[in-house]
Amino acid sequence: MALWRVRAQVDDDPGRLARLTAVLAAQDANVLALNVQACEGGPVDEFFVHTPARVKDCDLRDGLVAAGGRGVVVVPADAHELVDGPTKALVLAAHLRDHPDALPQSLAELLGATDAVWIDPDASLGGVYTGDPEVLYVPVPDGRAVRVTRTGMPFTMTEAARAAALARIPSEAPMPPSASTGTWLLLTDGTEVLVRPGRADDVAGVQLMHDRCSPESRRLRYFTSIPNLPRNALERLLVPRAGVTLVAVRPDGGIAAVGSLLHTREPGSGEIALLVEDAWQGRGLGTALLRRLGSLAQSRGMAEIRAHVLPGNRRMLGVFDRAGLAGQRTFEEGVVLLSMPVVPSALPGRCA
Repeated sequence: MALWRVRAQVDDDPGRLARLTAVLAAQDANVLALNVQACEGGPVDEFFVHTPARVKDCDLRDGLVAAGGRGVVVVPADAHELVDGPTKALVLAAHLRDHPDALPQSLAELLGATDAVWIDPDASLGGVYTGDPEVLYVPVPDGRAVRVTRTGMPFTMTEAARAAALARIPSEAPMPPSASTGTWLLLTDGTEVLVRPGRADDVAGVQLMHDRCSPESRRLRYFTSIPNLPRNALERLLVPRAGVTLVAVRPDGGIAAVGSLLHTREPGSGEIALLVEDAWQGRGLGTALLRRLGSLAQSRGMAEIRAHVLPGNRRMLGVFDRAGLAGQRTFEEGVVLLSMPVVPSALPGRCA
């Protein structure tokens, strides 16, 4: 079976939808979702359809054109695109209220875009639409704008309106409180460490931590024992575009652990990853970091968090259990996938 995203612009007259669905039925296509969007040349009908493997994109395209469809687009689709539209928009809106600079990533997810970037606030936009139907400018009330690109599928007026509505949320939201400078944790051996958000200037400290980690610890974290990560990779790890990273600072100022919570392309879902320096393992630090990442997932409106763990990493699987993040475990492409619902939990100051 194959999943397709299909669009066709049609005349706004009775029977137009029946003609298109008859074409899909003739190809044994199962319509999983349908929505109608406004466009200058007439309404655009969009379908997500499941077809037998024998059906090709040209079969669908030729049939829809023959039925009166214009500007027909047929592209492979991903199951994640079937997420309920209002649910996706609400999750993205909640995230933007706390993270207004994540607007480009949120617009890309909302529209299924290929790319979305901030552009020069002094640039002459010439309106929301550009000369390219696959490029959309989304102005922000503070004077900035985001350029959104979606290759192979032109934007509709409906999508432009949705993007503009999402872009207004950061300016209408109250300013969030300043980020916490950190929380002191008391480990099981009586040592105190400071857990705080990662910063770009932590790159050197995290690189030193990687150097102190054994090849086995690095392999279990990255699925490879690579001795060094490039500086740009460390910067993306410490200050992710869509998520948050916590670092644990030792009494001497060095970094003993790094834990990340990243938003996935599926609304309401996040992914957790963790690395604890060998000398600081077995002291409750990993458990405490996971608990705090779970709390952050809850505050960001996530319903589920996931983690990929190598099958032999029983120690990490145990840490998830002790952190209260036990959930469903499945074996997928050689790794264990943990899927855990996000539920309210107390975060004790002492690490168990």
